[in-house]
Amino acid sequence: MNLLDVQNLVKRFPVKKAGIFAPQRYIHAVSGISFTLARGETLGLVGESGCGKTTTGRALLRLIEPSSGRILFEGRDVTGLNSRELKAFRRNAQMIFQDPFGSLNPRMTVGEIIDEPMRVHSICDRRERETRVCEVLETVGLEPKYRWRFPHEFSGGQRQRIGIARVLTLHPKLVVADEPVSALDVSIQAQIINLLVRLQEQFSMSYVFVSHDLRVVEHVADRVIIMYLGRIVESAPSREIYANAFHPYTQALLSAIPLPHTKSEQQRILLKGDLPSPADPPAGCTFRTRCPKARSVCAEATPEMKEVQPGHFAACHFV
Repeated sequence: MNLLDVQNLVKRFPVKKAGIFAPQRYIHAVSGISFTLARGETLGLVGESGCGKTTTGRALLRLIEPSSGRILFEGRDVTGLNSRELKAFRRNAQMIFQDPFGSLNPRMTVGEIIDEPMRVHSICDRRERETRVCEVLETVGLEPKYRWRFPHEFSGGQRQRIGIARVLTLHPKLVVADEPVSALDVSIQAQIINLLVRLQEQFSMSYVFVSHDLRVVEHVADRVIIMYLGRIVESAPSREIYANAFHPYTQALLSAIPLPHTKSEQQRILLKGDLPSPADPPAGCTFRTRCPKARSVCAEATPEMKEVQPGHFAACHFV
């Protein structure tokens, strides 16, 4: 049985009405996506800003409430949990946030920040919690004496390590990592990525890795999902999608990855126009307004996900 099974997940945000009699409009952040996550697997969610990947990650933990759909964690529907059951679920499902400073309380010491999840879930007594705080700090590459300091005394990479340490105290089975290295320098990115990979092997965790950087995802993900305007347009094992992408949007994203060692000029696929408004998405294929292969059929019918090769799915009329 898969650790996570997402079925037709939808999230819409209401837009303020222009008038009393104006119809209610919605921002379609996530539009009926489905995927699974196996135990010990890393799933990469990739797409431009505004494609719905962060909303998806937050909805998985019910940090925002889904509009409809089902989220099955170990076979149990998370969307139907009450507050007490949800608290128990979150002991097994944690999140690493994008901003390594904004996610830490500046009024609390590092020790208090890491200790807080254990206090909330009533894990261990005070002395045992203090011992575990020191252990997880060493696990993420920080000295135990740092537990007396405040977040502003650390660099961005160290703050992200503190955020990861806070997650580890509960030994979660699922971790949603929301662009955990996008705010860091390139050299620090590599250190944090290597740390996440090592921790996954050590604690047998499953990751949903949200990112817009395909270079980073290539190194960590076992399987990659490409999202565009709230929909999944392509899904495949990591090596397969980098070697043989079928959807035009995925091809454009891959062409934008800089190649440092190449003798020939890199062929870039330039997409025209901006991302359409999620409050008024295009009919049919949502990518048709920017797609170089778009035809009349793209405006008439929404393409369905097709299994082009074993385990490789794409939503395009011309695949």
